[in-house]
Amino acid sequence: MTEIFQKAFDEVEIGDEIGPLTYAPTIEDIQRYGTEVRMVDQRFLSEEIARQRGFQHAVVPGPLSATFLVRLLTTRFLGWRLQTLTISFRAPVRHGDTLTCVATITQKEEQGGTFRIHCDLVAENPTGDRCLVGTAVLCPRRPA
Repeated sequence: MTEIFQKAFDEVEIGDEIGPLTYAPTIEDIQRYGTEVRMVDQRFLSEEIARQRGFQHAVVPGPLSATFLVRLLTTRFLGWRLQTLTISFRAPVRHGDTLTCVATITQKEEQGGTFRIHCDLVAENPTGDRCLVGTAVLCPRRPA
């Protein structure tokens, strides 16, 4: 289970590392995701079809892998929301790979009472390949 640590603007400093969050997507996770998004590309479920498409193994859909980086931030910054998220997919995530997700605070800003936290994001596989890299900007949720 993911530990939840609420972070406030004053509690983070540039250079702070958030995480790690580790997660190994299962075939059940991939099937459930596929059902939700009406995925028709079987390279994500079938080793044989993945090989026919030039992959060595069946792979985890990129957007599903990206959700683990989002989960890292949203479980650490309760009361905050993602204002922007940019992800670059660098290497396929194989079924059964454990992703290690970390974020590094790169900038804090306050403008006119609006706070923002900027982060660099990385998700690595067990061999240290950076499968996903990106950036995110978080800002506090506005009261309802």
